[in-house]
Amino acid sequence: MSAVTDTAFDTLGPTLHVTTEPAEPTGGDTVTATAVLTNDCPFPLRGTVLYLADPGARTATRTIPLGDLRHGATVTRRWRTTMPSDVAGDVSFTAHAVFDVGGRSSDCARAAKTISVPYRANGVRDPYRTVSTTDDAQYGQFGSQLVVWAGGRDLSGGTDEKGVIYLPGAAAESCVVQAEVVSLTGADNPVAKSGIAIADDLTDPAKGGYAVLTMSRSYGVEFMTDSDGDGRLDTWAGGGGSYFPDRLRLVRSGTTVTAYATGNGLSWDKVGSATVPSAGGTGDAGLVASAVNLNYPGTRVRSVFDHFTVEAS
Repeated sequence: MSAVTDTAFDTLGPTLHVTTEPAEPTGGDTVTATAVLTNDCPFPLRGTVLYLADPGARTATRTIPLGDLRHGATVTRRWRTTMPSDVAGDVSFTAHAVFDVGGRSSDCARAAKTISVPYRANGVRDPYRTVSTTDDAQYGQFGSQLVVWAGGRDLSGGTDEKGVIYLPGAAAESCVVQAEVVSLTGADNPVAKSGIAIADDLTDPAKGGYAVLTMSRSYGVEFMTDSDGDGRLDTWAGGGGSYFPDRLRLVRSGTTVTAYATGNGLSWDKVGSATVPSAGGTGDAGLVASAVNLNYPGTRVRSVFDHFTVEAS
């Protein structure tokens, strides 16, 4: 059963609510969403416009001018849409009302009906591949989101246990690898981590070029590289506080790899730069997750990624 919430984000302005029929839609359902806006402010709302957005939409699906709304007025607008069939996580039907107050300033009210759809391991599709060095790894793909479930004792030094989703041969000699770690959940240990990786061959990091950039549950960003080509991550830079979602970026230029991270997608902080002398030619780029449960036996994590891209530079 999906969890459902109906959230009004602006409690001081006019009242705005969103409901759906069916109340708990599942993937592929045709849905009638209803937005109800009530002006319970002691003043009229001028030039009101209602914006309605389907699940997953980054811009309004429908724009409805409502004009001026006197005190006490209520308007109801419905729209029919389809619940995405390949979706998991929080899926929202959203309404956003924008209006003027007294002709001098503008304000808004926003509400959403959010359905929490469970993530399930359904594998990945071409062009993605998977590889694991822990025996409990599983994988999923939901639209642009990719998911790794994994245990694993560590992700550095002589113990490199993780689950990986990767693009074979995608990392050019000069390239930018980037992804958003949406969430990292399911383990109560503070050192669990997930992020992005490059290597000449992610199925066998000892072939060279291995570098990993992760965000841990509690200890911030970690940039690790293999300095001598033996497949072990033996250099480290990073630290700071942890935050999710976070965006991670690896920039490769020949044998030099530079790591960046950001919490807002606007200003990127440099984590570190390292020479990876064994890197050669085109390699693999991927997403990694490990519970790092050496000191927390039996724990397992679920890491949700989005916006995974690899671009030549």
